[in-house]
Amino acid sequence: MSAFFLPILLLAIILEGSLTFLPLVFLVLLVLTVKKRESWIFSAAFFAGIILDVFYLKTVGTTSIFFLSFLFLLLLYQRKFEIATYPFIAVSSFLGSFIFMIILGINAPFMEALVSSFIGLLMFKFYG
Repeated sequence: MSAFFLPILLLAIILEGSLTFLPLVFLVLLVLTVKKRESWIFSAAFFAGIILDVFYLKTVGTTSIFFLSFLFLLLLYQRKFEIATYPFIAVSSFLGSFIFMIILGINAPFMEALVSSFIGLLMFKFYG
């Protein structure tokens, strides 16, 4: 596990659970999956989803299932195409954020998905 990863994931969980509805944890997991492509990210996604469900007072496991299935589809897509590109990050962070916000029941998912896509691009650019 990356030493840089854990503090950023914990900060994203705290910020998303308390201050904002932007899917920061999803964006961190997306960028890490694209950059690292390691299997421990699945267990991190599972536990982060459980913690977020507790924060949201939702059925435990819903967010984890979304994270795991989206990351799995992302890695399946990797077999045919290059996923470590800016257009791919923009589209996948927009679509994933949009679907996630619909699941959460957020009122303006389109605008927040656009903002999430921009944040995802910034994370991808500055992560390494």
